[in-house]
Parts: sequence; C-alpha cells; structure tokens
Amino acid sequence: MSLRVGVVGGGQLARMMIPAALRLGVGIRVLAETEGSSAALATTAVGDYRDAATVLAFARDVDVVTFDHEHVPQSVLAALVAAGVAVRPGPHALRYAQDKLEMRARLAELGAPQPDWAAVATPDELGAFLSAHGGVAVVKTPRGGYDGKGVRVVRDAAEAADWFEAAAGAPLLAEERVGFVRELAQQVARLDQVCAHPGAVAADRQRRRLGEQLGR
Repeated sequence: MSLRVGVVGGGQLARMMIPAALRLGVGIRVLAETEGSSAALATTAVGDYRDAATVLAFARDVDVVTFDHEHVPQSVLAALVAAGVAVRPGPHALRYAQDKLEMRARLAELGAPQPDWAAVATPDELGAFLSAHGGVAVVKTPRGGYDGKGVRVVRDAAEAADWFEAAAGAPLLAEERVGFVRELAQQVARLDQVCAHPGAVAADRQRRRLGEQLGR
C-alpha cells in the first residue's frame, strides 16, 4: 500500500502537491474548508480545521498529516500528536510560521541577518521606533497575515491605531523598512531527524507591489 498523506487545507499548495504525489506513488487526501476548493480533485473531507475532532477523524485514514497553510491552532496540533498521529512539520516548527514575533526572535537567536525590529504594544512605543528609524516603519499583525494582508507602511503611529485597539494590549511587530530586491524560496525534504534534501532555490523579482498585482 502506498503512503497516504493527509493535507489539512484545500488551497493552492495542496493542489500543487497532487501531481508530484502521483509521480511518486503517494496517495493524497485533503481536508478542505469548503466544497469546490482549489484541491477539489483530492478532497476527501470537508470540515473546520480549527476543530480537533474533525481533524482527528480525518487523520485516522492517513499515515501522516501535513498542511496547506499555517493557521491550524496549536491546540489541534497537540491533540494530533497526543493521539499518535505523525505530524510533519511538527507543532514546534509551525509556531514560527504562525507568529511573526516568534519567528523574528528565533531568527535573532540563530544569528540570521534581518531588519531591525521590535514588539510594540502601544502607539508611543511605535512612535519611538519610528523616530529611531527615519520616520518610517513596516508594521505587521503577528498572526493571520498573508499576501499583503496585515502589513502596513506607516509614518505616524496613528496610522496603526485601529490595530492597537483590536490587539487589546498584545504587541504588534514593527520592522525597519528595507529595500526589497527579490524573494527567495526553497523546499527541503526531510526524513525524520536523519537526513534532509534541499531543492533548488527559486527567485521572485516583483516589479510592482503585490497589492497592485492582485488588483487591490
């Protein structure tokens, strides 16, 4: 019997896995949020990825669970691990994709080059960051942002007032604005903790802002 991979989320990444899996003889099953998702060809279940019982029921028919997106709650991931489900990548790795503040802190621990950044919980803290960085900053919501959502270039702390109000005391991420040249992407295939195989590095050079490309 071929390996059965369960993908939580039925978006474009899940769809892109399907032809590659077929070439490798790997079975793909998808838990989509709605009918008619991008990965409809492999959708075997429809349900809420935030509900542990739904995801656990889906996981019973596969050998390993992976994800189309990083938004699955840590509580659901913990329930999968507790039930003995093989989860790849695991909850510890996913939390750095889920929370940009966690990601920045981890990159700092690793000594990776990155823009200057700070967690800012009040407009005054953001104002101080602006003053120290030429009067401009990139402000991000730590969770839930993608494709330009949850990202603002601000020159006055008042421009993020609604985000501070919605955050109710939780910090936002303020980053030094740097020149954007290109985006690099690389996939790495890993066999447990034993070995890893890096794929080719792809470069994306954007000539217009993402919002303009999407017609926003």
